[in-house]
Amino acid sequence: MTNDLPWEDSLLERKLESDKKDFLKTFVAFANSVRPGHTAVVLIGEKEDGTVQGVSDADELQKKVRKICEGVYPDIIWRSRVYEKDGCPCVRVEIEYSGDTPHFGGVAWIRRGSESVKASDEVFQQLINLRSSKVRELSKWLNKEVIVMCDLDTVSFEERFKTGPPRWPGERKATLVFVNKFWATFMVANQHITEPLEKLVLSWDFEAKCLKILVKVQGSAVADPSA
Repeated sequence: MTNDLPWEDSLLERKLESDKKDFLKTFVAFANSVRPGHTAVVLIGEKEDGTVQGVSDADELQKKVRKICEGVYPDIIWRSRVYEKDGCPCVRVEIEYSGDTPHFGGVAWIRRGSESVKASDEVFQQLINLRSSKVRELSKWLNKEVIVMCDLDTVSFEERFKTGPPRWPGERKATLVFVNKFWATFMVANQHITEPLEKLVLSWDFEAKCLKILVKVQGSAVADPSA
């Protein structure tokens, strides 16, 4: 199972003041592609090779940036500041994950390598999925270790006897490798295990300082055939 969410690309871009026709596309692409907890950065006044040209009026440019960002729907999380490099004024724009993807400034753009491109239908749907609060929280733990355990409170003693031992006996460490609005897939002992999202209850392990996931016993988990 591969993770196709648009979070593997560089989120740093240098732009010149003359590139302002591309600012909207870049800001929207970054807002749709930045990973939760990370920050995308646009450096206005620097060339692609890092050399500096600066901007003519940093305050006026910040006003233009604000107008562009305020025109994006839903609202994005952004901030800007003026900085100086090699004696030239430049503007740094930072964009964070908002939890309200996809964002629009016309079409929905995302990052692909060093370019901003139109989101495919599949990626567009993945961005929509991130609006789910459970998907949003789980997405923060993609490719990270979590604790998974069976929620025995959801099944009677008689049902436990009928269904046999749970797939998640005790607390097990697992790596969350995929999530959408229907299911989540974990890697445990070199095996992929998939659980319906409706069976997962999210909690927190204070000792391990990581997400704890309780799996309701009803139904059975399935091993990923691609594992």
